[in-house]
Amino acid sequence: MNPFKVMIGFAVVVLGLTLLALSSAENVEYGGVVIIGPFPIVFGSSPDIAVFMVFIALILILLPLLMRW
Repeated sequence: MNPFKVMIGFAVVVLGLTLLALSSAENVEYGGVVIIGPFPIVFGSSPDIAVFMVFIALILILLPLLMRW
């Protein structure tokens, strides 16, 4: 593992948590994608966000395949 990439990952997580803590929006929707092997697990707080996360999962699955060529 590249230590620089690990530090960038931690910085992105800290930045996301900071922005989440500072936001004053009351009606926040959230979602996420967990990829285990070739299988994505998609979740969201509303059906619209879940559908958006499915598209993000497809991009995350296809991106490594496209980078090979």
